[in-house]
Amino acid sequence: MSNQKSKKKKTDAELMAEREGARMFGKHVSKQKGIVLLAVTLIACALPMVLGIRLWGEIPKVVSTGLIGMDGKDDSLPRAAVVFALPGLMCLLNLICHGQLYGYQKRMAIPPAKFRLVGRWGFPVISVLFCSGMIMESAGRQALSMPFVTPCVLGLLLMILGGHMWDCPRDAKIALRFSFTEISEPAWKAVHRFAGWLWMAVGLLMTAAAMAADGSAVTTIVLTLLALAAPMLYGYSRRNKLD
Repeated sequence: MSNQKSKKKKTDAELMAEREGARMFGKHVSKQKGIVLLAVTLIACALPMVLGIRLWGEIPKVVSTGLIGMDGKDDSLPRAAVVFALPGLMCLLNLICHGQLYGYQKRMAIPPAKFRLVGRWGFPVISVLFCSGMIMESAGRQALSMPFVTPCVLGLLLMILGGHMWDCPRDAKIALRFSFTEISEPAWKAVHRFAGWLWMAVGLLMTAAAMAADGSAVTTIVLTLLALAAPMLYGYSRRNKLD
């Protein structure tokens, strides 16, 4: 009897540990946030297509990959595959990963290591940096030059921070801790939700702008600073209404 109780206690403890692990590593989010993150990450994955369309005339019809196929010949790719298929593949893999994370979340189970590692932002990062780098190199340009990488990286960081802030809990290590958010729960939620929407939108626009045209690093940095400051200004301007 004591062995059965011990076994049951152990099972309960394991179940609690699994649920806690699922909460921490399983990327648990609300249904609404899950839909928003899926939409944002799919758009981010597809953005290199904009760069490919802009540089279409500079990309050769057949792009050498430098890889050797089974027949001993260069495993080249057609231009359309580089511009559309590779980012499209990132979109598909991103969709699958989000679906898997949602499935494990519903079962309150810890996802496998590969899904925890990739998470909801892994494929957007790969697509924006790797696919864009391949497109630029195919066009004979410097792959991932600083003027291009800077807005892309800052845009990705803003999107990731925005996703975190969207429903940021009070015990989060990274949060917007202003005096009016600390004393008011409505203010906390409103300011963090505003920051979440704004930063994800600005991050997407900043990354899209880098794909569509050669931008200025100074403009990118100024825009980032304004976006980071906006939630504080929003909170101060509405602090009486948010109490």
